[in-house]
Amino acid sequence: MAFTGLKAGWSLAKSVRALVSGDRSLLIYPVISGIIGVVLFGLTFLGSLFIPIDFPVHWKIIVGVAISYVVTGFVSTYFLVAMLISFKSYEAGDRIGMGEALARTRPYTVRILEWAIFYTILVMILRAIESRFRGISQIVVAGVGSLGITIATFFAVPAILEKKVGPIDAVKESLGTIRRTVGPVFGGVVYIDLYTLIFTLGGMLLALAGGIFMPNLVLKVILIGTGVAIMVLGMVLNFTYFNILKLLLYDYFNGEKLPEGIDETLVQQAIKRRGNLL
Repeated sequence: MAFTGLKAGWSLAKSVRALVSGDRSLLIYPVISGIIGVVLFGLTFLGSLFIPIDFPVHWKIIVGVAISYVVTGFVSTYFLVAMLISFKSYEAGDRIGMGEALARTRPYTVRILEWAIFYTILVMILRAIESRFRGISQIVVAGVGSLGITIATFFAVPAILEKKVGPIDAVKESLGTIRRTVGPVFGGVVYIDLYTLIFTLGGMLLALAGGIFMPNLVLKVILIGTGVAIMVLGMVLNFTYFNILKLLLYDYFNGEKLPEGIDETLVQQAIKRRGNLL
């Protein structure tokens, strides 16, 4: 059972990668959103420290982190929805550019902002609960909480795109889709892209090797920089492929056909069910 799930996960990842390879412009969306998100996070956080209100510094930090989460969450989700819109257009035979995709995302602006606020609140609540525990208990609480949020919101962004619903209804739609198709044992999807894994782990190992074993400062910086760049590329590829897979699964579970090249049997085998290893 475990090996079947892993094998299906490998094959499913390969199929998605082949599907997306026809429009490599999709990879630009997470790169740009990541750059904008990092810049805005830093500016928002630093700006919050200079709010002309007589708050203790630690409260300003908390408020700054919360606002920064909302801002970066909004940017990343906005570009994610635009990427999914671009992919759907490509699949329909109408390839569009980023400008057009972002323009088509504009009607979702309020929903995306609501989602960013809602998700930030969920994360902040989880962090507050985690802080009440120490040691192994804290790790367990963090793991269980993160898994719960991941499963509950698994199809939330596709639901916002397809149904134009707010955050609470998006979570309900996500959970409803899971219950209708898999049931309460749903534990996610086995998705193991060896191609992106090689980039991510290879880049990390290269950066570590450069930082630990390279005595020459110039070569050390070059190796670390190259390793980080390769690792980021792997993360971008994985983000793009996996989010497109979630959209395909959401549409499939709601009555649409899978694109040519995505095997229905692989999808069923790749679904993780709690109580099993995979």
